[in-house]
Amino acid sequence: MRGEVFMRSPVLKKINEEARRTGNKVFANPRNAAAGSLRQLDPRITAKRPLTFFCYGWGVLEGGELPGTHLGRLQQFKEWGLPVSDRVKLCDSPDEVLAYYHKVEEDRPTLGFDIDGVVIKVNSLALQEQLGFVARAPRWAVAFKFPAQEQMTFVRDVEFQVGRTGAITPVARLEPVQVAGVLVSNATLHNADEIERLGLRIGDKVVIRRAGDVIPQVVNVVLSERPNDTQEVVFPTHCPVCNSDVERVEGEAVARCTGGLICGAQRKEALKHFVSRRALDVDGMGDKIIDQLVEKEYVHTPADLFTLTAGKLTGLDRMGA
Repeated sequence: MRGEVFMRSPVLKKINEEARRTGNKVFANPRNAAAGSLRQLDPRITAKRPLTFFCYGWGVLEGGELPGTHLGRLQQFKEWGLPVSDRVKLCDSPDEVLAYYHKVEEDRPTLGFDIDGVVIKVNSLALQEQLGFVARAPRWAVAFKFPAQEQMTFVRDVEFQVGRTGAITPVARLEPVQVAGVLVSNATLHNADEIERLGLRIGDKVVIRRAGDVIPQVVNVVLSERPNDTQEVVFPTHCPVCNSDVERVEGEAVARCTGGLICGAQRKEALKHFVSRRALDVDGMGDKIIDQLVEKEYVHTPADLFTLTAGKLTGLDRMGA
């Protein structure tokens, strides 16, 4: 059977509350939470997370009499006890399809889980087979996406974050605003070229959108409502964390701190990557623990993690007896 695994919004809220309590990384959205849960190397962790599955299709079905329509088979699956969305509807005309699309869009905030559109399919399986596929998708189905939700707010400041590779990313600090049911207070500005393209200044009124209903981004500046006291965004020439020189290689959009592991920010991000599930997968070594280890200067390189004593670890917040 084919379908989609997802996480309901109340479940995500509980998981993130527990992550904050234990000093672990929170999930940005239900989509990341569901994907991260399925990719766990330890199936016991996945089993503890309440995931939901909706069946919407099938691979190969052989034997027995089966309905000749897509809806008929979904109803058959439901009779077999498989989970099928109760939002599946048969429409008889394009107008009815459009009306149902708008109905789901209207009901979207109360569903209890995130969706970004409606999939419209040809009901007749014989016609589906006749229509066939293009390279990566069927000709008999189309995803009718909802428009991204947008809101206006003000840029209160622009800060510069330093990543694991030294990349310096400008981040807009916003007057908090609700966008698609999520309180947004930050939005990435990517790089100096993007700031120049937008013509953005600190204090500007801007339009915010959650791209793919997930990542907050600044769409444009409302120039007609620009306040008189806006300030230019000045890209740093020295790292805001370690004061090392910032370099931008010709032809690249990203500026980088040249400090390497001397830079506290790069050190933290490198260590977080080192202990992450994709690397050593060190259980219990969350972001908050790494932050403390670097700030207390217990760890300067990944090798230092292997020489930590129990005394140092138990002195950290969330690690004591």
